[in-house]
This record gives sequence, C-alpha cells and structure tokens, in this order.
Amino acid sequence: MSFLAAVLASAGEVEMTDLDKNVSELKHKITNLEYDIKEAMEQRYMKFAVVSRDAASLLDTAQSYSNQINNLISRIDNQTKREVVDAMSDLKMFKSTLEENKNSLIIIEQVLEASMNLTSDSQTKLSLADRIKNLQTAQDILLNNEHLTKLDVYKPLMREHQRLTDVLHSNCIAAWRKKIEWSENDSDSQDSWRVILKISGSQEDICDTILALQHFDSLNIEVKQFADKLINLIVKPIIIQNLQVDVVKFVNVSTMTLKVSNNEDEFLSAIIKKLKNVFEFLSSTLPADINEIQIMSYLGSYASQQFCKHFKDIVIFNAIPVKYHNLNNFREDLNEVLEFNKYLSELGFFEESNDELIKYVENIDNLFFTKISQLYYDRARTIIKKDLHDLVEVNNENRWSPDEDVVDDNGFCQKIFAYPQSKVSKSLLEFLDLIDTVASEMSSIPENSTWRYHDILNNITIMYCDVIPLQHCKVLEFHPQQSAVLYNNIMYFTRKLAELSPTYKNLLIVHLLEKLKNLASEILHSQCKQQITQIEKIVNQSDIISMAVNSNLGYSVEKSMSQCYDLLSILSGLWRDILPSTVYCKFIGYSCNGLFECLVNKLFTLEDISATSAEQYSSIFNKIVKDIPTLFPVFQEPKEVHRYVPKWWQLNELVYILSSSMKDIENRWADGKGPLANELKVDQIKCLLKALFQNTDRRAALLKHILATAQS
Repeated sequence: MSFLAAVLASAGEVEMTDLDKNVSELKHKITNLEYDIKEAMEQRYMKFAVVSRDAASLLDTAQSYSNQINNLISRIDNQTKREVVDAMSDLKMFKSTLEENKNSLIIIEQVLEASMNLTSDSQTKLSLADRIKNLQTAQDILLNNEHLTKLDVYKPLMREHQRLTDVLHSNCIAAWRKKIEWSENDSDSQDSWRVILKISGSQEDICDTILALQHFDSLNIEVKQFADKLINLIVKPIIIQNLQVDVVKFVNVSTMTLKVSNNEDEFLSAIIKKLKNVFEFLSSTLPADINEIQIMSYLGSYASQQFCKHFKDIVIFNAIPVKYHNLNNFREDLNEVLEFNKYLSELGFFEESNDELIKYVENIDNLFFTKISQLYYDRARTIIKKDLHDLVEVNNENRWSPDEDVVDDNGFCQKIFAYPQSKVSKSLLEFLDLIDTVASEMSSIPENSTWRYHDILNNITIMYCDVIPLQHCKVLEFHPQQSAVLYNNIMYFTRKLAELSPTYKNLLIVHLLEKLKNLASEILHSQCKQQITQIEKIVNQSDIISMAVNSNLGYSVEKSMSQCYDLLSILSGLWRDILPSTVYCKFIGYSCNGLFECLVNKLFTLEDISATSAEQYSSIFNKIVKDIPTLFPVFQEPKEVHRYVPKWWQLNELVYILSSSMKDIENRWADGKGPLANELKVDQIKCLLKALFQNTDRRAALLKHILATAQS
C-alpha cells in the first residue's frame, strides 16, 4: 500500500469514527430538546403556568442543532464519495437517523415560531399592523402543517391564537372609536354646544386602524355608524336647527363643534357654506387613500343617499320662494347648489353617476307649485280645524224693509240678490282670504300655468267639503247652534265662490257649488232629525195613548207636550240670531212639523176616545197650536206658519174634530169641499168618528155621507 493510500484509509477511519460520535451526541441533544420543548409547551398552553425558559432561546438551540445536522449530512456525503463501497451501509444509517432528527427539528422550529408570534403579540409596543402580521404568521404555521395537528400542544395553541385574535379585534374597534370621538349635549340652553366631533391621531395612525378594521371585516359596520351619526348629529341639525359650525385644529387633533347660532338666517348659501365646512373638516383629517380604500367614497356609500334626501327636501325646498315673480332670482341661487354638488363629487362623497341634486334643481317649476300647493293646503287644513263659535255678522248693511228698496233705472231692486243678514265664523273669513290670495296669484303667472292654481282652489274647496263635517262632528252632535253656524259658513262660502268665478277666469270650482249647498242643507236637516227623534221619544214615553180612556192622565200628557215645546223653543233661541230668517223658518218649521206629525199619527191609532179625554186632547193640542207661532217672529199672522209646517192645518182640523159634534163635522166636511176634506183622508176621518162617537144610526149616516161625497 502506498503512503497516499494509507493516509486516505487512516483519514476515512477517523472521519467515520467522528461521524458516529457526533451523530450519537446530536441525537441525544435533540431528544433532550424535545423534552424541553414539550415541557415548555405544556406549561404555557396546557397548564397555563409561567414558562421558565425563553422560546427564542429554545429556537436558537434548535436552529444550531439543525445547522450541525446539515454539516454532518454534508460530511457524510463527502465520506460516501470516498468510501462508497465500504461505508455505504453505515453512512446510510447515519443519514437516515439524521433526516429523522431533522424532521423532528422542523416540527420543533414551527411550534417555537408559532409560539414566539403568539407571545410577541402581547407586546404593546408593536403596532396594530405588526400584531396582525404576527397572528397571521402563527395561523399560517398552525393551519398549513398536518404534522402539528398530531401534537398535544396543537389545540391549546389554536385556542390561544383565537383568544389573542378576539382581544386584538376589540382593541382595533376601541382604537377607532378613540380616534373618532363623539360628544352630545342634551341641554336645551341656547348658549350651549350641541355636538362635538373630535378626530385624534396622525393620518398614519388612522390608516393603521382602518386597515386593522378591514382585516377583521369590521370596517363596514364602523363606517356605517359614523355615517349615521354624521347625518343625524351634524347634517340634520345644521339643516333644521341652523346650528353654527366651529372647527379647531391642532397637531394630530381636530375638533368640530356645533353650537346654537345667534343669527337666524336660513339662506341657501349660508347652509351650503356650513355643510361645506363639515366636509372640508372630514377631508383634511381623514386619510384620502388607503390601499385602494377611499374613505370619503366609503363614507358616501352609506351617507350620500340620506344626505341628498335631506338636502333636497329641506334645504332646497324650504328656500324655494312662495311668489312666482321671485322664482327667476332664485334660479341664480341654484348655481351654488350645482357647485356644491360638483365639490362633493370631486371629494368622492358622491359617485360620478349621482345626479340627484342636478335633476332636482332642473325641475324647479314643478317644485315651486308643489311647495305652494302644500303651503295652501296646510293653511286650509289649519283654518278648518279652528273652532266655529267665534262669530262675526255679515251683510248687516243689507237689512232692509220693502219701502227702503232702491230701484235702478231698469226697475230692478238693487238688493234683491244680496246675501241675507246672518252670522258666520271668523275662521271662514280667513278661509275666504286664503281663496282670494290663491286666485289673485293667477294674475302673476303665465297663462299655461294657471291650471295649477285652478287645481289648488278646487282641492281646497273639496277639502272644506270633506273635512269640516268630520272635524266638527262631535260639536255638531251636541250643540245645535254650531250646526246653524256651519250652515251659514258653507252657504256664505258658496256665495263668495260664485262671485269669484267670473272674476278669476271661470274657475273650475263652480261645479262644487251644488255640493256645498247640499252639504249645508244636510247639516241642518241632520240636526232637525236629531231634535225630532228626541221629541218622538218624549211623546212615546208620555201617556198620550192611555189618556184616550183615562182622563186623569191629562196633566201628565200636558207636561210632556210642554217639554216638546220647550225643546223647540230652545232650538229657536239658538238659531234665531244666527240663521237668515227664511232659513230659520224653514228648519224650525221642519222640526215643529215633526212634533205635529207624531201627534197626528198617535191620534189615528186610537180606537176609542172618551168625551172627557177628547176635550182634554183638544185643549192640549190647541195650546200647542197657539204657542208654535211664537217661534216664527217674522210672521205677523199666526196662520202663515203653515208655509213652513205642512201638518199645521191637519192638526188644526183634528183639534176641531175633537171638540165638535157630528153636525159640526158634517158642515166642516161640506160634501167633500170643506177644509176637513182638504186636510184629512176619508179613512182617517172614519177612524176618528168611530173612536169619538158611539155606533148609532146618526154616525152610520154621517160615515155613509162622507164616503158618498168623497167618491163623487
């Protein structure tokens, strides 16, 4: 053997011996390290005890062993090349053992790295982004290695990761709400602040917080809450309450305060200026672009729709003038709205496709008529709700007597068509002023737009017809006087509308005049029916039927009749000074006729009337006949009452029959040509004769005579 061969053989033996020694020592150290790691993991994640050794130190040790393994594997490869045949089996065994230990070290390194990232998360000096990155790294390690799932420490590590994630999530939300801080003052003091929005921290800090919220999918919720508060606590108070905006800026701290404004101006330009200050404050304090997140656009996606609605419906709508001749000047003010819309679009708060404000101001003519319609309808509704009892007399100057009539050159009485003297509610005069205002406005607008005012007048009149009886239904039910007042109101309103029609271009409201007249008549008829129902109730509860055979009941019946008359007398007193005389007579007569009809019908149901009872009936009814004309002061002759009481003569004939003999009745009949024949039918007379007189030849002859002369 040559010297060189001997040296190489000797070196190979030494190398093999060294490798065997190193592998054995390294295997022993790795085993000890595994036990140390297991003990540390159990204490930290499974037993929740304080870790006695630093995970970083353990990781350094593991990495040192890994380097030694790599060095030994390299040496083995080199040795294998020298002694391929002799050392093949030994070296393969060493290599296999080392590779197994290397896999163990890889798992150990992953566990330690995950543990270090979870541990470092508790260090408050790290930023939110770094803490999120550490948690993400730990999560990737734990989820992307199936060998780790077999370890006992795997589930505790996952629980710790979830706990730290939840804590960090809460910290992110708290950090955001600390940077965006709202303060509200519930005090009603006019000198106090109402809302304060404080934005703290540099834009880098705010960016960091926003990205953290985005990582936890909480950015949408927080931005939406911010948008809702922006609208409800900032925008709406500026628009509705005209609050003043004060902005104060320091390094990393900016404050916007809403205070009660000392000036009362609500001009369109003033409100736009205040709102613009708000958006300038937000754009200067919030970061513009964060990893493709434009915070103003994000905010606008939640707030722009509400903002447009309030700005259109309140700011612009309230600024629209109520006089047509001011509308052209207002169009110039709308340029500020268009500029403001452009500013919000450039800011990103409005999307490029958002043209709501532009379309709204382009429709300004329709908005003008919508506003004045709403204004007039609201005023009309307010007037209709007012009480009726505050009265004023109308057309007092038209009270006249026949000898005071003034005749014109054509022979016509100048006052024949004058509205009669009566009383109406002051609220009606307000309503008529409103009608006159609307009609007068038509003279200042283009001819092609007058139909809009026609519609307003038409709708106001319909509103009056439909709403006023419902609005005052309870009052009308219990207060007859209010029925008379409302009748006067409606009829006077009808007359004024009729006078207004030819003056203002033949208004379309003429077709409603008949509806108004019918409504007025229905109101008084309804009141009369209510009084007649009360009268019938009194008559039915009286002894008027029993008195036919029991004359001792005369006082009771007389008392009931007195109650009926008192009821009519009270109604007369309530209506007499309110209604025009002809209307008063018509409806008081209608009520009196209800009493007469009730009495006549009761008498026709009697089958037997004693002579004494007949006299008492005659006396009681005769008193009513004498008292009723006092309810009609306009008549000088009581007999004229029959013009308004259709049953007047019929009751008079009944009184006559009750107190007359058969001979007198025959004369009153006068062969079917007398007053008795004019008021009573043959069957009615037969009923009365059978009830009053006994069945004698004389009665039979009289009945036969009446029947014969009636047929002829």
